[in-house]
Amino acid sequence: DVTVAVAPPDARQTRDRRARTRRRRVMGKNRGGSASTSTMKAGAASVKEELRVRTVDAPGSKAASKAARKREKQAKMLAHLSVKSATVTPSTKQALAFGDVDDADHCETPFKAYRDIEPFLFALAKAMKRTKGELKIYDPYFCEGSMKAHLRALGFESVYNENEDFYEKVATRSTPEYDVLVTNPPYSGDHFKRILEFCRDSNKPWLLLLPNFVCRKTYYAPSIGAKAKPMFLIPDAAKPYRYWAPGRQGFETRAKGTTPFETFWYINFNDVLDAETMRTWWIKKYSAHSTCDIPSLSDALPQQQRLQKRPNPKVRAMLASKGVKNITSTQGLYFDPAKAAHKKRKDHD
Repeated sequence: DVTVAVAPPDARQTRDRRARTRRRRVMGKNRGGSASTSTMKAGAASVKEELRVRTVDAPGSKAASKAARKREKQAKMLAHLSVKSATVTPSTKQALAFGDVDDADHCETPFKAYRDIEPFLFALAKAMKRTKGELKIYDPYFCEGSMKAHLRALGFESVYNENEDFYEKVATRSTPEYDVLVTNPPYSGDHFKRILEFCRDSNKPWLLLLPNFVCRKTYYAPSIGAKAKPMFLIPDAAKPYRYWAPGRQGFETRAKGTTPFETFWYINFNDVLDAETMRTWWIKKYSAHSTCDIPSLSDALPQQQRLQKRPNPKVRAMLASKGVKNITSTQGLYFDPAKAAHKKRKDHD
């Protein structure tokens, strides 16, 4: 007998043989062709998705940690929506340290109005590298001081609102140092014009809660200056801000609630933040959780606000015969709950 020595296959031959065997098995199961490829891809995708889901659900995984951080961040951003202020405007009015006061001006801003601007104050604090507690907020017009408690409830602890004459402080150049001005000024006299000019000259961010007609006054544009490009945060017309007036006759146990005009926030970041960027950010993060709206900045003015209306021709002729030159009407400026509710229903239809 002759013995023949057979050389063992090398590693490359072994790999090739195993690869051919695997291909034959796959072709035999799937009967080849494009169906085989698609089936394999679908199976791989299914396994990949299952592994992804299991990975996300797995405690301590990177995906689970990332999802948890995202949820935590979102909850933190929306935390102010669940905050309530325990402070209530008193029914009696305290003595004021300044004169020339119209009693009708003595009203306090509701907590809801401050809660609506919390995201912008937070963004300003972040841009200035401050915490919410460190952001210096100045309200020059004192009423009863509730605004300090309202803002403190939202996390803003450095708020200046004292019983003092604002215009005297301006004249003596002794106004406090601040980062942002937040106020609801008196409605009588020329207070609107004076506070707008102060904001212009201060060169700092400001948030003013003003009636809807102020932005259409002839003094408005010169008073804010060419540099200012304010945006408007407008509450739901059917749920306007309701102000609280202490010291009104017949309201000895609780301050009187009043809504004399449709009001909204005029917000100017003064180069600390970009208004268009902030509008986009607010719409993405907060609009779904808010009853407010921010119209496009491309609009010169918030177009949904009603204009001062001209009387009809008969009334204009009558007024002209009496020597009235500026023939306009304040119709549509005062808040009308029935009209607001009708407008809301019409918008939804």
